[in-house]
Amino acid sequence: MRCSVVAALASLAACQGGVTLTIDSDRAVPTELDAMCLGIADRDVAGGSFGRTYQLIDRLATLPQTLAVEPGGADAASVWATGYRAGVVVARGSAGLDFGGDAVVRIDRCPQARGGAITSAPPIAAPAGRAVASQGAGGAVVVAIDAGAGAIVDAQGGALTAEALPGGGGDALVAADLDGDCDDDLAVARGGQVEVWWRQRRGFVAGPVVATAAVALAAADVDGDADLDLITGAGAAVTLWRNDGAGGFAADAGAIDPRGVVTAVAALAAGDLDGDGHADLIVGQAAAPVVALLGDPGGTGALTGAPGVFTATARTVVAVVAGDVDGDLDTDVAIAVAGGGPRLFVNRGGLLEDRSFDRLPQPAPTAAGLAIGDWDGDCQPDLVLAATPAVALHGGGDAPFTAEADLAAAAAVVAVDLDDDGADDRVVVGPAGATWVHR
Repeated sequence: MRCSVVAALASLAACQGGVTLTIDSDRAVPTELDAMCLGIADRDVAGGSFGRTYQLIDRLATLPQTLAVEPGGADAASVWATGYRAGVVVARGSAGLDFGGDAVVRIDRCPQARGGAITSAPPIAAPAGRAVASQGAGGAVVVAIDAGAGAIVDAQGGALTAEALPGGGGDALVAADLDGDCDDDLAVARGGQVEVWWRQRRGFVAGPVVATAAVALAAADVDGDADLDLITGAGAAVTLWRNDGAGGFAADAGAIDPRGVVTAVAALAAGDLDGDGHADLIVGQAAAPVVALLGDPGGTGALTGAPGVFTATARTVVAVVAGDVDGDLDTDVAIAVAGGGPRLFVNRGGLLEDRSFDRLPQPAPTAAGLAIGDWDGDCQPDLVLAATPAVALHGGGDAPFTAEADLAAAAAVVAVDLDDDGADDRVVVGPAGATWVHR
């Protein structure tokens, strides 16, 4: 793709010729969407790509926005957009460009999804530990790790493929756009340090090393400067690593004040719990209550322990996921608990109410992970529990979730459009390897 395309994208201004790309959403700006990252890449792996994060302010304070894209030497291109609210991903969308007509990429309240029967592709060998989805130039992939190995899982021609993850396995990982180019990079905790790996097409290349041990990782723009920061956790320590905007990280030792509520970090997730437009942190612990660290309303990036947000019930948490489970667009929380059924916390004005027994089928299976999000096209959030077997639950807003299907046994599950057809899928990773579940 020619450099003129990069110039047009960089300014979100129209240029002459080519086709018109529209970026649109039914989410209100800035209360439901306050930043976005737009990426475009030649379908030819030898071609060019571009991505940039935009804060939706000033002349970009409304959607839709349009721009003209010239093909240059490209026959076709992929476009993807990530929508952010309060420093956390809340929506994704993608589209194709064949330069025969205009295109629209949407980052809506309801993701593109389809109904119909659930189909599982034959599994492929992959580590059965933790898994994350990475979107970027070349489409979506899933990265799965355990303590000894890592794999990059993709769907090609209706079947799964897998290749070794550079560097091997690890203890924790997170996928996030850490350098602002709209590709989801990786941070992997292994060997007493956290390694950053830059996304490069469908693979990853080595980046900087953060010299700290961690058992849990999260990423969010906690200081509102349009780049994603890293948060690491181990023992009673939770540390903010501020992003310098170019993918370099420096510890801010005074940014997080846990107020004595953090004792044994086991899992981390980010989301705006109190609705003030700033990222908060959910800390799942070992034999201790789930706690919230609330972001500073002033936007400094400081996070302070708030023990009253969750009930003070001790649990050993193995996974935390933040998302909207009842369709009201605020941040709810689901956790997987060692030796017991998952717990579902519904946000009631910034206080998280345990609604597990009336929202989840009982008895709920012991799960090692969870995924939230509509994937049957009815605009109601669904759940998939990584259990033996994994369980797909159909959501109905404030109504209880109902069991929809049993899937392969799983230690982790991720929501991802793995075949890049515009509809959300699920990938479960377990004893049989990675299984791609779609409609």
